[in-house]
Amino acid sequence: MKIIIVLLLSIFMSSCYVPPPLENIAESLKKMMGMAFQQLATPSPSPTPALDPKIVATKANAELLTEMFQVTFNKKEIEDPSQFSGLLSSLNQGASLEGVYRGLIMGARYRVTESKAKAASPAAIKFFASEMSELQAGMKNPTEFSKITAKEFPTIEYPEGTSDSGSNSLTFGNDQQGAQEKDKNKKDKNALAAEMLQDFIGATPYTLKRVLSEEILKKVDELKDSRADLAHWYAGLVVHLSDANTDFGLPQRNSSDFDFHFRFAMAMSQDRVMWEVLNRYHRIINRIE
Repeated sequence: MKIIIVLLLSIFMSSCYVPPPLENIAESLKKMMGMAFQQLATPSPSPTPALDPKIVATKANAELLTEMFQVTFNKKEIEDPSQFSGLLSSLNQGASLEGVYRGLIMGARYRVTESKAKAASPAAIKFFASEMSELQAGMKNPTEFSKITAKEFPTIEYPEGTSDSGSNSLTFGNDQQGAQEKDKNKKDKNALAAEMLQDFIGATPYTLKRVLSEEILKKVDELKDSRADLAHWYAGLVVHLSDANTDFGLPQRNSSDFDFHFRFAMAMSQDRVMWEVLNRYHRIINRIE
């Protein structure tokens, strides 16, 4: 009986938890508190450190400029890296997208490309005529064309002693001289489209893009005093062009959501809205050709 009692007591004592000495507990607490304070004093590094705003802006400008070169000349490669670098530097210093675009489309390289290109396809000319009629029907001062002046490259008038980068003064035939009557804006869209088809037969795709772009710049300028009017026109145009079976470069651009594009135009600069329109027209004509 005694043996059984001793065995039971041994089993009971071995299963009991024996706390460590008090000084050991105090030492453990000190270590734990020290580690906690060290973590508070030395925050862990951010997994995504913030980039310099200048680097972010330069990257965004380079991406936009690359796109501008590609869709304007309809080539993936940039043939003149030095020109690209110079224009990127201008953008980084605050130059406008419109100014840079005008420099490209009015430059010597574009003139040569336009003069050597083959005539545009009937589908491209039909698209051009339709869009120009839509655009001009709602403009206060649409550009006047004739069969003689339609395909002419606009002359650039410079003050004496300046080069071809010093002026944005353009002359389409005799338009600015007031030699032609100003009643085309009173005609309906069908009549305008029919005239455009006749006037631009034989034009190259680069001529169509240049002329359409100049009219878009005039349209945007007419709307510059009302952000809401510009945004409303832009969103409606984007929805209209979303049926063109063309990839505009970004999924958001391909959306046909009027409200989304209206909010975008309200939030962005007029310069950026202008480029979004030009980019779409360039891409559509490039695809048709």
